Amino acid sequence: METLLSVRALLAPLAFAVAGGAAAQSDRHEFYVDASAVFVSASTDLTAWPEGGFSKLRHTDDGLAGLRVFAEYHGRITPTLRAHVIADYVDDASTGGGVTEAYVDWRPIPTSRNQQQWRFGMFYPPLSLENSERGWQSPFTYSYSAINTWLGEEIRPVGAEWSLRRRLEALGSAHELRVFAAGFYGNDPAAELLFYRGWSLHDRQTRLGDRLDIPPLPFTTSLQRHEPFTETDHRPGVYGGVEWRYARRVLVQWARYDNRADPHSFANGQWGWGTAFNHLAVQVTLPAELGLVAQWMDGATDWVILAQPNGTLHPLSRLVEDEFESRFLMLTRKFGAAQRLAVRYDTFSTDRPGAVPALHSDGGHAWTVSYRFEPTERWSGGVEWLRIDSRRDILPMFYATAPAHSEEQLRLHLSFRLGGSFRR
Repeated sequence: METLLSVRALLAPLAFAVAGGAAAQSDRHEFYVDASAVFVSASTDLTAWPEGGFSKLRHTDDGLAGLRVFAEYHGRITPTLRAHVIADYVDDASTGGGVTEAYVDWRPIPTSRNQQQWRFGMFYPPLSLENSERGWQSPFTYSYSAINTWLGEEIRPVGAEWSLRRRLEALGSAHELRVFAAGFYGNDPAAELLFYRGWSLHDRQTRLGDRLDIPPLPFTTSLQRHEPFTETDHRPGVYGGVEWRYARRVLVQWARYDNRADPHSFANGQWGWGTAFNHLAVQVTLPAELGLVAQWMDGATDWVILAQPNGTLHPLSRLVEDEFESRFLMLTRKFGAAQRLAVRYDTFSTDRPGAVPALHSDGGHAWTVSYRFEPTERWSGGVEWLRIDSRRDILPMFYATAPAHSEEQLRLHLSFRLGGSFRR
């Protein structure tokens, strides 16, 4: 609780800015609300992961399977300072409702060709070319790629981010370069969910204060409670990157993330996991009005096996390193102003190099086909088919479950949106 209270203390100025400072100005305030319902037909013999199971699907029961309501607020505090708060409610969370992002955005008036931006608070690193809509949603598919699903589950720093954008006139005004860097606290247990449950593909985002049920430790029956935004060692993490954009045709981004967590640190029921990864993303406009989005992630996490939930170590505990990798390629095309089709292929894996016997914790691939129809600004709907084929060698070794599984999901999605702005 101490870490959670300290994080909330960091966010308290943001709440004050929204409730008081922003309202005292005579500038625009914007509100946006989205309510969505999901009908699912699923085929799997595994339990849904929000219930502590090993399924890579969020929903494993047929019928009305999920409800999400999220609200987004943007308010201008000063001509260069804005407040942003995004909160949502989902019906399969430990807290029901919560905050996914809360930060202030400062864009000083440029005195040169360099355009700078600062963010302070709790926010997503700018690593997703897929999740670019309000509420960190995807405009392409309803289920996110394995990479961005994991970012939504476990990666949410609390800190400060700086970025600088500049047009490269020497190459032509269509070329633009952007660099960014951040220091943050929290996220020390990141990758624990990735190892114990494996990769997943869904649309659920972890909120501040969420406690996620994940499968029990080997040879035990009690579910673990995972809080991915905990600070365990009081060492700041860092990330940074660079991106190049050419008009609206090409975008290439490279970034490096490192939570710098001490694997032997423990706080509030959570152990540190020293997790770092490299990230490469590309977005290209192709002929025939096709769009291509691709992302690749490669990283590793250091953690202590047989570390106990009460903060003690087993006599056989030792430090290990697990590597993880995922990539996806997506093609998408709009038909008119109201329809979009997207097809995505994902691959993913985690393994422990040099383990005897060879331990491939998780590996597989997935296909996603999504059709979206948005006839009005307020109403939208669509259908999505998802198939995941995976293998986890630890399942028969520790959990008496078959190693290979094929899971399918057919999803019908309906959303109602309402937004507005006012001046005071």
